[in-house]
Amino acid sequence: MFFFSSKQFFSTTTKFSRYSLAGLLLTLGYLTLSSFGSSHPNQNGEILGRNKSVGWTNEVPAGMVLVPSGTFLMGGGVNQGVIEVTNIIQSKTITQFYMDEAEVTNAKYREFISIVRANPEEYGLDEAYINEKLMPDMHVWQRDFGSMFMGDGLIENYYDHPSFNDYPVVGITWEAAKQYARVRSIYKNKYLETKGLYRSPSFRLPTAAEWEYAAKAGQPYAQYPWGGPFVRNEKGALLANFQATKGNFSECGYTYTSPVKAFPPNDYGLYDMAGNVAEWCEDVYTPLLAQKSSVINPMYRDEEGEFRVIKGGSWKDISYFLQTGVCDCEHKDKARAFIGFRCVMPVI
Repeated sequence: MFFFSSKQFFSTTTKFSRYSLAGLLLTLGYLTLSSFGSSHPNQNGEILGRNKSVGWTNEVPAGMVLVPSGTFLMGGGVNQGVIEVTNIIQSKTITQFYMDEAEVTNAKYREFISIVRANPEEYGLDEAYINEKLMPDMHVWQRDFGSMFMGDGLIENYYDHPSFNDYPVVGITWEAAKQYARVRSIYKNKYLETKGLYRSPSFRLPTAAEWEYAAKAGQPYAQYPWGGPFVRNEKGALLANFQATKGNFSECGYTYTSPVKAFPPNDYGLYDMAGNVAEWCEDVYTPLLAQKSSVINPMYRDEEGEFRVIKGGSWKDISYFLQTGVCDCEHKDKARAFIGFRCVMPVI
């Protein structure tokens, strides 16, 4: 508490035009604020908090859609006599998150490579790592399928040629997909910082549970992203890019991958959650994924696990692998001509 003598009081107010009303009010205001010791007095003795939301808006990131919170039945899949599976179904709860509406395309991945090449040190990388670990391996077409694509020019053109801009990137490992998400986070937050805005949550790969929940799109029992159990619409057209019958790769309109968004989205606005390319997930693979993971926001970890979950099936798969509850796997260091990815971001 501060006290002014009468001499000090009149001396102060005289500076503001000799006992003027303005000077008096200013002095009284000063005394009032000083008595609280703060320029932000509380109200009725309560701590109410100050609004510090300037520069923060909870907007949907570009190219993503909001997946709301909910509970669903994880696992399952109708066994079509293809492989032996353990169909364990368990109820899981997922908190809301954002998800890329489509798989990461060649055009987006090329931009990512350009960003890290321009300043690799800023992202904790070097040129050798970029060339060896991040560049898509287009020899996967020949390595995975022998002479099947020798005449299609995919090795020379699929990643670089503009005619494939909107096709999903393939030939990348699980590690490369994770690096894309990490750099994407750094790149976005660098921009936000230059504008004096709050940092954004980080992008990452989806967990298997998040991926499956998003694919079901609010239908707990959905066999396919469109509901199911059929894989054709009322006119008989296929609803995704996959191998319709053995050896029949072209009935969907494409012989291998298709441009993203070539088929209708599910009810959450997500494209290609079945077919086109299978997608890397964060989890280590186990046949008992639903049983071994937790109930809320489940993810299975195993430090010794070398195989990661892939979901959704691809252009080379039959419809069994397109089912929302079916999990497949691949070694985390293996690049394939039928595996791509998309990112998610937490909602805060």
